[in-house]
Amino acid sequence: MTKILDGKIAIIYLSERGKNLAEKIIPFLPKSKIYTFNKEKLFEIWESHKALIFIMATGIVIRSIAFFITNKKNDPAVLVIDEKGKFIIPLLGGHQAGANELAKELAKFLNSTPVLTTASDLSELPALDLWIERCGFKIKNPSLLPKTISKFIDKRKLNLFIEKNIQIPLPEYFQITDNLLSADIIITNKSYQTDKLILVPQNLFVGIGFHEGITEEEIEKRIREVFSEKGFLFEAIKGVATLERKANYQALKEFCKKHGFKLYGYSSSELNQIKGISHSETVFNAVGVSSVCEQASLLASRGKLVIPKQVFKDMTIAVAECNYTIQGKLYVVGIGPGTLNLIAPSAIKALRNSDLIIGYKTYIEYIKPLVEDKEVLEYSMTDEVKRAKKAVEEVLKGKIVSLVSGGDPGVYGMAGLIFEILAKNKLHIEVEIIPGISALNACSAKVGAPLMNDFAVISLSDRLTPWEDIEKRLKMAGMGDFVIVIYNPKSMKRKNHLTKAKEIILKYRKEDTPVAIVKGATRENESIIVTTLKNMDKHPVDMQTTVIVGNSKTFIYNNLLITPRGYERKYEKEFKLNSPFVG
Repeated sequence: MTKILDGKIAIIYLSERGKNLAEKIIPFLPKSKIYTFNKEKLFEIWESHKALIFIMATGIVIRSIAFFITNKKNDPAVLVIDEKGKFIIPLLGGHQAGANELAKELAKFLNSTPVLTTASDLSELPALDLWIERCGFKIKNPSLLPKTISKFIDKRKLNLFIEKNIQIPLPEYFQITDNLLSADIIITNKSYQTDKLILVPQNLFVGIGFHEGITEEEIEKRIREVFSEKGFLFEAIKGVATLERKANYQALKEFCKKHGFKLYGYSSSELNQIKGISHSETVFNAVGVSSVCEQASLLASRGKLVIPKQVFKDMTIAVAECNYTIQGKLYVVGIGPGTLNLIAPSAIKALRNSDLIIGYKTYIEYIKPLVEDKEVLEYSMTDEVKRAKKAVEEVLKGKIVSLVSGGDPGVYGMAGLIFEILAKNKLHIEVEIIPGISALNACSAKVGAPLMNDFAVISLSDRLTPWEDIEKRLKMAGMGDFVIVIYNPKSMKRKNHLTKAKEIILKYRKEDTPVAIVKGATRENESIIVTTLKNMDKHPVDMQTTVIVGNSKTFIYNNLLITPRGYERKYEKEFKLNSPFVG
């Protein structure tokens, strides 16, 4: 998914029906703003937003924006949606501005049809330019990009030459080759004479030592000379490193600012951590380090030296190279009880933003319409650790991964397991937990208001928790007069656990304590039984069932469980309604 979804987006409507659709879109695009169509103010919106979504006829839009259009590098994405929300047309900025991606993601949210006309989308191929952007490569010879895209669409594959220290997720349509002549794309930081598309990773760090008095122009000239002579691309520079006090030198700061290079400044003690480099007695006596340029480049890159110290009259230059990877991300996505209308917009965005979806096969089935065009790995019920490990491993390769969790990932879900694995392996990756509606919320909503006061949630599954611990928790919850929500009441191997739980709770509750048994809440197979504590184990239950046991004050009205919050005790007189409709 393109970054556009988190950018500034305008939703422009013409009619009341268009306004209703715009308001429906807002939860999916929370940073967007709704505007009433006004020709006089349209150019101001055009200039200040990354995308414009028009809810009106295409002809009105075309005539209104025609004079604003300049070029695809600067124009915002423009989409048109009919007022019923049936079709979404990316009118302008399909790839460059992200209109196609926005159309596809929004279509999933609205259950609409995206109308795409770009060749790669029609061929059901990944957009090459978006993949390049995702990998963070610079294009050395951009004039060859259209030709390469055309070949990709025609042949449905490309030969790729890639340096061994560049580790990125590759589309299945790319075939690795060691032969530069047969490559369609070359990914390298080296200079080659070729008519093939060259993609440049920024993984080179320039170490520099110098006498004050040199100019910005001299710095750039010397670095370019070194790169040209040694066969490396200037575009591959990620940063420049030197002594801490030299990093404040204005000419060097201006050079780095001009090219967007990160500037590193290190103390002598930090540089001296780097061993095995050339030694200059003169430099050591002056600043306390053996070779400023080599040590600085190695420290900044944490890699290997590819150009050793090059000596000029007032300057020394060395270059080090690091492995090139792109940052992955892990979403742990709560999908709620399993119906699409109860999945949060943020969960849909996370799923659509992902390269890979991982989950228990039943949960994957629930969200199939949202991920049918994604790579999906399905696992069995007891494969939680395998799922979590695979998710982390794929993120480390640079992929964006959604690990699907039923209900809420932080309630008996996958969130805790992910963080345990990260802590055990001392790993730091970007993780975002997307909350979902838990079974206790869905089931409670179906049977009244049983959780209006303090409650405890206890799973009867002893696959991971010893039964002795579960018994202790049941006793304490019963003793404390908590409403008790019971997960996993029964399985093929655990046929009597609910009866054991009932016997424990009966020591602290009356036999007629209200109990709700909810199976498959919000799903097609939903069933609800309102019964009593005495009879709660006489009804069919399974792993999809949640049992809610009331506290001593819970009562039944109209077949609904109600647990008082305490309002009547404090506001008893205010409870009475003065209405002729009250009997």
